[in-house]
Amino acid sequence: MRPQELAAYDGLGLAALIERREITPRELGAAVIAAIGALNPKLQAVIEMYEDAVEGLSDKPGPGPYRGLPTLTKDFPIEAGRPAQFGSVFAREFRAPCDQDYWKRLRAGGLVNLGRTTSSEFGIAAATESSLYGATRNPWDPARGVAGSSGGSAASVAAGIVPFAQGGDGGGSIRNPASFCGLVGLKPSRGRVSGAPDANAPLLGLATSFMLTRTVRDCATLLDLASGAVPGDGFEIAPPAESYARAIETPPKALRVALCTRSWSGHPLDPEVVRVTREAGKRLEALGHPVEETSPDFDYEAFLDAQKVIWAATTVPSLDELAAALGKPIDESQLQATTIAVYRHGQTLTAARLVTALGIYDQVTRIIGRFLARHDVLVTPTAAITPEPVGTYDPDRPGRTVDSVFEDLAPKETFTALFNGTGSPAISLPLGHTPSGLPVGVQVVAGFGREDLLLGLARQLEQEYRWDRQRPALHVTTI
Repeated sequence: MRPQELAAYDGLGLAALIERREITPRELGAAVIAAIGALNPKLQAVIEMYEDAVEGLSDKPGPGPYRGLPTLTKDFPIEAGRPAQFGSVFAREFRAPCDQDYWKRLRAGGLVNLGRTTSSEFGIAAATESSLYGATRNPWDPARGVAGSSGGSAASVAAGIVPFAQGGDGGGSIRNPASFCGLVGLKPSRGRVSGAPDANAPLLGLATSFMLTRTVRDCATLLDLASGAVPGDGFEIAPPAESYARAIETPPKALRVALCTRSWSGHPLDPEVVRVTREAGKRLEALGHPVEETSPDFDYEAFLDAQKVIWAATTVPSLDELAAALGKPIDESQLQATTIAVYRHGQTLTAARLVTALGIYDQVTRIIGRFLARHDVLVTPTAAITPEPVGTYDPDRPGRTVDSVFEDLAPKETFTALFNGTGSPAISLPLGHTPSGLPVGVQVVAGFGREDLLLGLARQLEQEYRWDRQRPALHVTTI
């Protein structure tokens, strides 16, 4: 297979070729490597290929629905023995001590991890620009950024290098890169994808791992593979009545849609973002879903202050434990200013402040729960802005404080971080473009545990919008 042919198929499409023995996983791997060689110098999205994984690709179909399909993972601990540098000079020597349990399930479903993609340092900044490997470029316009923290995975998928790639979301880190790169980005409900063996729910319940995809059917199939509790998990959700892959085959009945284009943070919304979101509301009405323009009413400033506390409070032990594992002290000269600001703030916090912050999150979760009991889905912009020029929110510029760090996050996390706090499932869908051709994502949120509803609606919109026909400037079809 030539690299240019990769984009003609999603992951399930490529797996079907393997199943019919029209191509082998090894041949697919060669096409992926060729695509990386041609595009990565301009994108700076893939930082390492695993030679043993490449050499181990089979000439026969593998297991599960994906049959030995090559993919890529974010620069966090995913697979035992692999480097996991968190986008940081400080962590250059670190390797993942064990497999993540959800990755075991994906691997059993036929995925082969060929290499690592870029991340913002420790996943804090919403700009994939690190001191370790520089800035990742947007395939739609290389002068623009890809948001963060799963920016390298997003750029790789958007460029057609792989049909999907792994990411993580603690405040919008799957959904914002998906929005900036024209992809499908699902943040599952808290506990749907286990955080084992490291945590019941990473980042005190805010973070979850999953995948960025081009198609809804890959998203649904991957969720079927990755979801499910592991013994000892503190969060366990009842499984869906039927598989997600089957659920998307039936369009949803009339849904009560809440449409919100009011900025909760007060950060101004780009007019193009508002336009695309409102047009999505009109399209939903045309599909038979009644739309009401409304918003949940909550104290955003209190929520934001609690977010700062939770992020900072978890950053301190995370960095301290990493330093102990590496056998060296924290070296601020090897950390970006953003990371240092959050770490230092965490060192000032008391247990009482953390408990108070968690209490605020509980209150907001109740408010959102009641809102989503009255409305089946909430539709918002994913980000308040369109992709910004690289360097606009440089995470390493001097004078950083925890407040300025979160001011930088506001353009991307105004609408996304809330649902990390509540644990609600949320998905970004590529529903529009600016006049200059930059992607604009629209977020759809459902009640806790209702990924089936989100994915069914996403599939209906996919058939309407046909976003698979759009191609960025840097793409496998152009090499």
